[in-house]
Parts: sequence; C-alpha cells; structure tokens
Amino acid sequence: MTSARTRRLRRVNTLVAVTAALSLTACGGGSSGSPEPASRPAVAAKPLTAQQAGEEIVKILGELPELTGDTVRGVNGKVITVGGTGTNTKAGQHTLPGLDVGAKARLERANREGGVNGYTFEYAGFQDDNGQPAASQHATQSLVESEKVFALVPYVPASGVNGDYIVKNKVPTFGWLGQDFCAWDKNPWMFSTSGQASCAEALPGKVVGSSSALEQYLKASGKDPASIKFGVFASSDPYGKAGVISAKAIAANLGIDVVYAEADLPSATEPPLSDYTPIASRIMSSGADVVSASVTAPALLGVLGALKSLGWTGDMLYGQAAQALLDNAGTAQTVDGMYGTTGQGALAFGEDKFAQVREDLKAIGSDAPPDGIGTVTTYWAADLFLQAFAKIEGEPTAEKLATVLNGGSFTYEAIPGVTCSQSWPAGRVLTPACAGVVKYDAAAKKLTPLTPLADVGGYFIVDGQ
Repeated sequence: MTSARTRRLRRVNTLVAVTAALSLTACGGGSSGSPEPASRPAVAAKPLTAQQAGEEIVKILGELPELTGDTVRGVNGKVITVGGTGTNTKAGQHTLPGLDVGAKARLERANREGGVNGYTFEYAGFQDDNGQPAASQHATQSLVESEKVFALVPYVPASGVNGDYIVKNKVPTFGWLGQDFCAWDKNPWMFSTSGQASCAEALPGKVVGSSSALEQYLKASGKDPASIKFGVFASSDPYGKAGVISAKAIAANLGIDVVYAEADLPSATEPPLSDYTPIASRIMSSGADVVSASVTAPALLGVLGALKSLGWTGDMLYGQAAQALLDNAGTAQTVDGMYGTTGQGALAFGEDKFAQVREDLKAIGSDAPPDGIGTVTTYWAADLFLQAFAKIEGEPTAEKLATVLNGGSFTYEAIPGVTCSQSWPAGRVLTPACAGVVKYDAAAKKLTPLTPLADVGGYFIVDGQ
C-alpha cells in the first residue's frame, strides 16, 4: 500500500520553483570532449514548464529514501554549531569574492534577531581548500570531527571528494559547486542552491537546463535568434563539460546556430593558463558573435581580454553582475560592454534590495561586495539552512533537518531581488528559470539594468551525447 508520505512526495516532486542561474550551465550526462558545431534546428523546440520538467525528473530518478536516526552532533543546549569550506582562493586569487563571508553574515543576523526556534548559531569558521582535493577532505573532516558541526554552511569546493564521508557521517550540507552534490537518492544530505548545475550526470544519459538567461539576453539585446552565431567555453571539469552540452542544446532549441562549444580550459584543480590567446583564436575562427562563458572570473578575464586584443566585437554573456569588476581599474575595460545574465540579483536592479546584505556584511567587519556571486550564493545557502531549520518540529536532529527538504512540502522563500524561490526536493536537480540582464559600462563605472530579475523561460531535457 502506498503511504500518505509517498503520495505527498510524488505530488510535490512535480512542483518546481526557480533558483539562481550561475550562467547558461545546467545538469546533465555525458562528456563534451570537443563538441561538433550544432546547426540551428528548422523548428525551435518549446521549453518544458517547471512542472513538466519536475515530472520527468521523478520518472527518471524515483523517490528519495526516508531518513532515520537521531544525529545531534553540534547541538549544544540551545546553540547549533555550523561551519563552512570551499575554494575561496586558487593560485593566490580570489575565485568568487565573498565566498568565505556570505554565510557567516546571514547566520550572525539570525543571532542578532534572537535565533530560530529558540536556537542560536555558533559559526566555526570557513576553511579555504585552495582548490585542492586533499585540502578539501581535511577541511571537511576537521569541521565534522574537531569542530563537531551540525551542518556544513556553506560547502563550495571546486573538487568533489567528500560525498561518501558526508553520507556516512550524516552531515546536512548547503551550498553549490563540486561533484558531491551530484546525487539524488544516494546522497540525501546535500542541498544546492543551484540545483545540480555543477553535475556531469544528474540525469543518466540526459541534460536538463534552463533557458532563462539566454531568453533574457535575447529580450535585452533585441536580437533575432536566427541572426546569432553562438559559442560557449568552459573549464574541463565535469560540470564545465555538462554546462557546454546544456548551453549548446538550449541555444539550438531556441533557434540559434551553435558554432563553438568547448570545455578545454584548465580544471579548478589545475594551474591557470598563462596565455589565453589560443582559446580566443579558436573562438574567433568559429565566427561566434555571441559567446557564453561558464568559468571563474580570472578565466573569463583572460579569454575576453585576449578576444578584444584580437579585434573581436561580439557580445560576451557571463552569469554574474558584479560591480567589483567595474570598480577595479585593472578589469573595468576588459568587461566593458559585457552582458551579465544573472539569477543572483544585482545592485543595478535596485540597490535597496541589497541593503540588508550590505548591513549584515558590515556587522561582521567584511567589505566583500554584497552583490558578488560568492557573497550571494553563500548568503543564500545560509538563508536556505535557516528557513529549513525553522520547520523542524521538536528538538533538532540532522535527520529532521534533511527530511524537511526531502519530505516534499518545503519551499524556500526568495529574498526579493537577491535570490529566487525554490521548491524541494525537485530543487535538488533543477537549475533555475530565473534571470535578469545587466550591461557592464566602464565609462560610467556601473551596471546598466536591461531586464529585471524575473521568472522567465523553461527547461530543456535532451540527450547527453
């Protein structure tokens, strides 16, 4: 006999809300290697609605297991200990500004407001793994075994080497990035604010991606899809390869001619390139006049700078709207004219939207950019944790917290203009159908808003090869 819980889970698994888009990436299966150019289809396919995509995911992956046990590590009376880890720097450069402080800022505000359900939160700190798998393992184990954290908030490693450890030790984990999030029923402890956008095989043999960012760009630029020669480049990490497959499929199904799709930049654990000219030259040779970058800021700057030095005048699309890139004299001219297709919000959409984030950063003594992707995504991870924690009935356990998100009736309520809403557990997989567009203006030193953050577009589920 089917239980009430199972029936409820089946119903809610079909309901999907939208979350933040990092770029034109999505979750999928297969490997890109050196993808062949894909021609524009004769008739563009219509994207799936959120509900339709959610139904397909449940058909493919099935239901999540029910968790049992009473894990109370990190519960000390009315104080909950949490801590975070991830790739904050690589080769001495900050990968995503604010990655190390966003969660702390949000948790500290919760404490100032009296806590949640009578509990306050002690932050054990953020440990930087520098993009090294061994360091990521050490940081995770240190937080769990030495600091006794109840949950990892945030968890944003470039590598994915801790999934089995997190399952074994029953650690609720909130963040994004890295292969440890790439599981459905095998790892019910991990919750990504970006779905499985970093995953190479979220759906066996399939790729699912959101068309929001590209549809918003088309609206902002006024361009006819049939007039575009589209390219996408990414790192050689599994999620970079998946992102290339996804972006390629989304563009083609919107009626755009895809002429370049490569995931051949160094992975997050490899040294960065010293010369990006070969990558830029290949993009130029393809004829691409609209290019999506699914890479970190240093790699974007390297490729875009090389393209401009070769005389390229096309449109670069990037999944960030970061004022810091314009405030820095060394990067402003490089990003001038770039489109930010963001789902994380941007100061350009209304500075008042980020007033609370800025205030919370100031309260912990941080000058990190409130709209930086590192700040927003980790602030969001903590906000998700806190909203789920508020739904726990009775004394908190790790199992109860995970069940709130996996049980089928939880919806994360967005911070307007900053984050996007998300229904669980379908949000474990789906990338968001939520985006806004800004344009980088170096002369004015500002992000010019073109289309506001909004729920737009839908999802494509296509073969991964």
